[in-house]
Order: sequence, then structure tokens, then C-alpha cells
Amino acid sequence: MYWYDLLQTKHGWIGVLGSSKGLRRITLPASTTKAAIEPFANEAESAAFSPNSWHFLKKLFEELLRGDPASTNPTLDYQGVPFFTKAAWEACRTIPLGETRSYKWLATAAGNASAARAAGQAMARNRFPLIIPCHRVVASSGNLHGYGGGLSMKAMLLSAERTHL
Repeated sequence: MYWYDLLQTKHGWIGVLGSSKGLRRITLPASTTKAAIEPFANEAESAAFSPNSWHFLKKLFEELLRGDPASTNPTLDYQGVPFFTKAAWEACRTIPLGETRSYKWLATAAGNASAARAAGQAMARNRFPLIIPCHRVVASSGNLHGYGGGLSMKAMLLSAERTHL
């Protein structure tokens, strides 16, 4: 059984989907509630709308969007996530606030140094943006590359983090 909620932040609406095992998926801020729920619309059809069930996350998202360190570490539901993807997500969580790492670094940290492309795909499939800070993963040249919320949001998140160091 899944539950979902929509949280309004100053950056827009964030969709949250959870299960009895923890947080299952979140979205990046969107301008409308419809856009915020779209990435998990299929799962939300069978989920119960549960306003305020994830209210504690609003504070966390505001912190992360400001570039502040996270005050809480929610439990994530990795059910159905392939081994390497989970390893890449967990490695990404170790990247310090305000710093960046390359896809090659991420692949190595996830256990397969020759899987930089697969590490990039793992970031593209990140179900927990902001919590798993895929915006901190960049091209080996140091250039920003690929982000579900657009490169301007990736740059904004990195800039906010660096400002608060």
C-alpha cells in the first residue's frame, strides 16, 4: 500500500510517495500539483492521498533547497531497485555538501570503475532527488551535465550549497 502527499515549498510543489518501508519517491519542485505528481502518477492511482503524513519532509526540502545540511535522514524504500543503481545512489549520498564528483568517481565508489555510463543512468533514475544529491555529480571535465530539473536548477542547488559552507 502506498500513500502520497503534495508539499508546497517556496520553490514549488513537491510530490511525495511512501510505503510502509519508507519514502518511495519524491519529485523536484514543480509549478503545479499536477506536474509534481506526474513522475509517479501510475503508482499514485493506487495510493491513498494522505495529507500531512510526510509534513516533516517540508522542513527537510526547504533546508536542502537553501543549501543547508539535512536535519533528518528519512528511510528510503529501495524495493525493486537494481543492485548497482542502489550502490550508486548510496555512493552519491556520501558526496559532501557543496562538492561535486564525476560519474567515473561515482561508478568506482559504487563498485564498478568501468561503469560511468551506468552510474549516469542511475542518477537519471534517481527516485529521491535532493535526498540523494545527484546534482553533485558532474562530467569529468567539471561541467554540469544532465539533470531532471534542468541545468539551471542543478547550478542553483550547487550554488546554494557552496554559499552555506
